[in-house]
Amino acid sequence: MHRQSTLKQRMVLCLTAFFAALAAQIVLSFYQSGTVLRELDDQMGNFNAISRFQNGVERSLTALDDYRWEYGDTDALLAELDSAFSVTNAWLWRINGSLDTVSEEQYLLYSAVCTTYDSYTALVEELRAEIAAGQDAAAAQLYYEKVSPCGGYLRQYAQQLLNTAISDAQSTYTTVSALSSRVKWAQTVVVGLCLVLGLVMAWSLMRLLTPVQEMIGASQAIIRGELETPDIPVPRQDEVGQLTDAFNHMKHSMAQQVNTLREKNEMEQALHQQETQALELQNRMERSRMQQLRSQIDPHFLFNTLNVILQTAGQEKAYRTQALITALSHLLRYSLMSNDEQVPLAREVRIVDEYYSIYHVRFGDRVKMRWCISDSIDLTETMVPSFILQPIVENAFKHGIAPKEEGGAVRIRITPLRKQGLLRISVCDNGLGIEPEQLARLQAGLAAPGDRWEHIGVYNVAARLRLLDKRCRFEVRSHPGRGTAVSLYLPLVELTEEEDLDDDSPVDCG
Repeated sequence: MHRQSTLKQRMVLCLTAFFAALAAQIVLSFYQSGTVLRELDDQMGNFNAISRFQNGVERSLTALDDYRWEYGDTDALLAELDSAFSVTNAWLWRINGSLDTVSEEQYLLYSAVCTTYDSYTALVEELRAEIAAGQDAAAAQLYYEKVSPCGGYLRQYAQQLLNTAISDAQSTYTTVSALSSRVKWAQTVVVGLCLVLGLVMAWSLMRLLTPVQEMIGASQAIIRGELETPDIPVPRQDEVGQLTDAFNHMKHSMAQQVNTLREKNEMEQALHQQETQALELQNRMERSRMQQLRSQIDPHFLFNTLNVILQTAGQEKAYRTQALITALSHLLRYSLMSNDEQVPLAREVRIVDEYYSIYHVRFGDRVKMRWCISDSIDLTETMVPSFILQPIVENAFKHGIAPKEEGGAVRIRITPLRKQGLLRISVCDNGLGIEPEQLARLQAGLAAPGDRWEHIGVYNVAARLRLLDKRCRFEVRSHPGRGTAVSLYLPLVELTEEEDLDDDSPVDCG
């Protein structure tokens, strides 16, 4: 049974053939440039070196032939000789005289040129010395007897060397031309093979892109939420066909998941709506209960009575009593008349101070209160829920400090946690503490809202925090005989933008 090749195998085969043809083309190009063209370049370089050397020799001989020995310009002659010999010296060593690369005749002529040139150079140096010494007659005699004949031999040998190099190059050129023709024919075949392979690969790529484009269109439809589009046909059995079939299955699976998520989302929305309604109902019940507690006393009658007592204390010069009544009036007015959901933190601090002033008169030095407020927080610009702090402080004095015979102290620490966007208020006392069983019941009651007739202020604060923000927390820690610590975490609301300081560490209260 014939086994059909996969798309990957066909692509690998085409790429292998293409790169093999490309490698053959590169090898032929290197062979042509390294063997054929280099041979021609060497021949041309040798011709050029012989010709330049010959020109230098001709310049020196011409300068000596044209020189007038009786009244000639000696400096000009010497300068011309220096220029001519610089050319001959520069090009003589570039002439190819190796017996391995040139013919025997060319090698012998090159050796004759070198030997004659050495003799000619020595004679010219001797002539330069005679001229420099002012012996023009001796110099002229030396020229005619020795220098001129030696230069003629050198000229003849250089010309014969050039002619022999040209004659030897003709046969080399014929061989190289034939080799170059065969290389060009091979290159033409390789280029044609590359073109054929390129066309095959282009045709295969076009066949590959057709189903890919269909999948792109289907993917864009899925992005738009159109999951009910028709399946892409699978006419092939190779990797592209497998990919198309997997895409169709993925689309059906995605449609099922989307439907499941949509149904789940609808159920969660309905459940969340019910929870929101339940919390709103609970909030209304808490507000109604607070209003019932507040309405138990007639505010107008109470304040009128306090004013009468305040005036009487003033008439009797009972200033301490007058101050206590004023503090009590402020405290009651704030608790009965403040219906704002958010108030400045400074008002909460002032109310706690009013409450402490009343409590301190009753218990004297047995009770103490200390504030630890971060320097980075502005009490007048920081907003908190109304009546959020006084019930906690009252609970600390009433249940922690008052029953203790020697009394104690309450420390209130206010720290902004700007990275978390929270405000932490801690109320700590060194009172009697809470027994573990009672602490467990208190924590359970704070976690589960319900009607409470004991510690109603603390439960009310915890319930209001739950309704305020999901991040809000009400934590209670206590050790019997060592004291209790209550921590409130509520949203940090500041009316003005301030520098974002890292206030995660508590303030050192000493």
